[in-house]
Amino acid sequence: MGNAIFLQMGALTPQTEEAMTLIFCVSLLVLGLGVLAAWRLYLPWFTWNRASGKGLDPADCSLMIVGRNDPEGFEQWIHKAYKQLPQAEIIAIDNQSEDETANVLEALKRQYPDLIVVTLPSSERFWGTRKLALTLAVKAAHRSYSLWVDSRCEIPSDLASWQKALTDPLRRGKAIASFAPVMAERSASYGAKAESLGVNVWAHLRARPLFPGVKRAATTGIVPVNFAFETSKFFEIKGYLSSMHLNGGEAEFLLNDLAEIGPVVAVTQTAAYLRRPWLPQNDSRMRAHRSPMERWALARYTLLLALIDLVAAAAVLHMGLLWIHMDNFNMIQPSPQIRFVLSQIQAILGVYILMQLSFMAYLFQWAKRMDAGQWVGLSIGFYLRFRLLKKAFTFLKK
Repeated sequence: MGNAIFLQMGALTPQTEEAMTLIFCVSLLVLGLGVLAAWRLYLPWFTWNRASGKGLDPADCSLMIVGRNDPEGFEQWIHKAYKQLPQAEIIAIDNQSEDETANVLEALKRQYPDLIVVTLPSSERFWGTRKLALTLAVKAAHRSYSLWVDSRCEIPSDLASWQKALTDPLRRGKAIASFAPVMAERSASYGAKAESLGVNVWAHLRARPLFPGVKRAATTGIVPVNFAFETSKFFEIKGYLSSMHLNGGEAEFLLNDLAEIGPVVAVTQTAAYLRRPWLPQNDSRMRAHRSPMERWALARYTLLLALIDLVAAAAVLHMGLLWIHMDNFNMIQPSPQIRFVLSQIQAILGVYILMQLSFMAYLFQWAKRMDAGQWVGLSIGFYLRFRLLKKAFTFLKK
């Protein structure tokens, strides 16, 4: 009788209490996993130190400039390279051009006798990749380290600082390869800027060890035109032997193979960044070539992000149901029992909001660091959710 009266006063049933407790525990578990994932994601945030400014001596480097049907790009890069990096070995790789690029390079060769020109004839087999071009360039190189760029990349105002920052991890044998982001152009669309930001951040995260001293390299999705490596190591791993059949991944799979014999470092110093028209890689075979752990890494983070959002949505829903319950029983103030449940829900929402604010701040700092624009930095979290949902629906339709 007393229990019935208590229920009539608005108390929650034992079954409801058990369900709320279970929901609270599951929510805490999901949020706990989210905090661990956030710690993994935020690691680069604490390592954005300035480069030492030393890097490798240009005399030890071969600067390889690859391009196709881009005579103006070759001219700009070669003139700037000989002006600011006169000690470096400059190699121009004409990757199957069909315009006047060959004539321009011949004229540049007369102007700069030390310029090495590698010309690839048209080939249907290697039309969609630059792996053969890089292989021939490395064979033509005479210096200890090789730097790889695309002629369509925007030339840094200080090319010497770019060379120093990109090669800084290679000093004194600390690493055998390094890479830096390639951002979309300033005039690019919002989608291109957001996608380039996401690709570059993801490549950095996957290549960074979880703990200091742990061997790690999975440069997934890296834009393959801004990296450096020890020249001799290219032959030690037999070049692109493991991925020559793939139409893409010139940097990703090369650096992953190099990581088997030495450290590969992601460079976060802004002086090492380049810009280029955004050209995403969409070869489905590249995904199949990755290890199972790496193949499903993005899906794991996507699922966790979806679960965290569902936890917040469920918390808001149950808070609304409790308010409706209180209104139905004309409760001006919540009972101790309901107050306790509400405090649990508020704690969940508090952790969720804190995570989202920190995530937004993190992405905003990445966008600021890559000069992608404040609007991209503030809205990238919502854009990523939209893209992930779109991919999920596409996957379900298949």
